[in-house]
Formats: sequence, C-alpha cells, structure tokens
Amino acid sequence: MTRSSRHALVAFLVATLACCTSWGRSGPFSSDLLAKRPSRLRVTLTDGRRFELLRPAARGDTLVGDTLASRGYDNYFRQHVAVPFAAVASVSERRYSGGRTALLGVGIVAGIAGVTALVLEGISNSVMSGGLGGGAGCKEMPDE
Repeated sequence: MTRSSRHALVAFLVATLACCTSWGRSGPFSSDLLAKRPSRLRVTLTDGRRFELLRPAARGDTLVGDTLASRGYDNYFRQHVAVPFAAVASVSERRYSGGRTALLGVGIVAGIAGVTALVLEGISNSVMSGGLGGGAGCKEMPDE
C-alpha cells in the first residue's frame, strides 16, 4: 500500500466514523443505561455544565469515569470525575446514524464520479489538440 493510499484510507475512515454516529437524545439519568456498558456518555449537570465521561460506571450513588481536560492547545490529560446521581440532569450516548452514513456514501460516489469525469475530459481535450503524440507540435531534426 502506497503512502498516499494509506492517507486516503485514514481520511475515509475518519470521515466514516464521524458521520456514522451522533449523540442520541438526552434524557434523565438511569443506572440501567450503564448496564449496556457504553464507552462514553455526554453528561449535563443540573448547573448546566456539560462534559464527556469516558468509561462511565456507577459506584454506589455516584457516577464515575474519566474526562479529558485541557492544558492548553492540543495538550490533554485524563482526569478522574465522580458526580452524585442527584447532580446529573441528563445523559446521552453515541448512536449509529444510518442516514448520515448513506449521505456519506452518496457523497463519496459523487466525488469519485466528478473527479473521473474531469480527468477523462482533460485527456479527451489533450488528444483532440494533438498533445498525446499527434505530431502537430513536433519538429523534425535536420540531418547533419
């Protein structure tokens, strides 16, 4: 696999993963949600603060997990968080989005078709003007 094809594959996977999921409808917190063992939750507290909780779990009457905290531009670290259930206003989880995935697929196919059409048109114009060996722009070398 060439370097450029690896870059294209990574870009495709990032776009696909971003489009295939969205945050589900938020609702009141229920410890039943943790039984599904989600990898992350978006938590909204009663005071309005919102954050993503990584590896959420219940310990007694407390929601625990890790969150990414910022130390400046592009410098994050994990910070352990413990929030009482009473302070949680709502939670939402990541869900698969079939509509967004279909739109991404249509967009990729349309993009490939557009680029292919432009390349074929460029080749066609080049052949018609004699650019691919038509001989119109070639000069013969004089004999010595």
